[in-house]
Amino acid sequence: MLGKSFFKNFSIPKKLSFWSKGGQSVLGLDIGSSSVKLVQLRMEKERAVLETYGELSLGPYTGLSVGQAVRLPDEKMSEMIKDLIKESGAKSNEVVLSIPLSASFVLLIDVPAMSDHELNESIPFEARRYIPVPINEVALDWWPIPEGFSQKHHAKEGEESDIESRSIMSVLMVAIHKEVIERYQSVVNATGLKIKGFEIEVFSTVRSLISQELAPILMLDIGASSTKIAIVDYGIVRVAHNLEGGSQSITTALSRSLGIDFVRAEEMKREIGFSGRPEHKEVKSIMEPMLDHMFSETTRIMQEYQRKSRRSITRVVLMGGGSKLNGIVDYSVKKFGVETSLGDPFKKVQYPVFLRPLLKEIGPSFAQAIGLAVREL
Repeated sequence: MLGKSFFKNFSIPKKLSFWSKGGQSVLGLDIGSSSVKLVQLRMEKERAVLETYGELSLGPYTGLSVGQAVRLPDEKMSEMIKDLIKESGAKSNEVVLSIPLSASFVLLIDVPAMSDHELNESIPFEARRYIPVPINEVALDWWPIPEGFSQKHHAKEGEESDIESRSIMSVLMVAIHKEVIERYQSVVNATGLKIKGFEIEVFSTVRSLISQELAPILMLDIGASSTKIAIVDYGIVRVAHNLEGGSQSITTALSRSLGIDFVRAEEMKREIGFSGRPEHKEVKSIMEPMLDHMFSETTRIMQEYQRKSRRSITRVVLMGGGSKLNGIVDYSVKKFGVETSLGDPFKKVQYPVFLRPLLKEIGPSFAQAIGLAVREL
């Protein structure tokens, strides 16, 4: 069985998460492109307990609508985080922040087997081959995948595999733009919170949504301005892609095509979604081509991974605000051909029973925030 230690040692960046244990409660803060989510957890009898949570949309802080993606000035972002802390009633001043995948690089590479010392000297040079920015502009981290969890490479029948003819090791390499870390530090320091760590969002979602599973799983995070695709195999992130375009583009298309404002279009998108009712045919016909583009790219990445690894994706997990569309799970099953479900990160925490319907509804949007806070407990 793979427990908490597995994720701590092998799935989550260590140097890029500057952890120090201590404190009964911790905040997970997910700064997205259209909203900011926060949860406060504490550990009680070996179980994470939900103390409070909250979400604020960025749009109204610049005179735009809820659901619209915006980039707030640092001062305004600090103000918004303060408002969120006040409205949620959060008391802890220790916070863990998510780093967008779009500001990061996550790569799984193969290198000749070597000692830790040799690896530490080799990877900074290897990184130059894969990371398209100067290495001194990123915070770089890496760690070898344990042999038992590495993928085996297969040669075609009758051919000898170069990789199999020598001893190799798989290394998970991650990098974050330093300017992004510096900006987040500036924004959060202005709120009076103490930063306990940073983590690339894909690792937080793995922690909050996947438990002790060895089979390949595809995670599809449909945000407002971008869509994140990750494949997790043996509990380890093997593939991570960031696609331009998200749920906001669907809302914008509905607004323009139907001649309605953004707020009404957002409501129709979520309520009608992929309804099969005849009166909803027009809305569905506008949404379908745009979502199909995201799903087509996701299918391509899924098939490419299956071809290389010779392991089939067993299920798909949907998350992000864009996943809260009526009928999207059934629609996804038809497109991907495998079991599909909405992410439910709150299943890993304890909370009052009466909150269950609400938390299940908002769960897909809180995967990062929950994963961040759980990481510190």
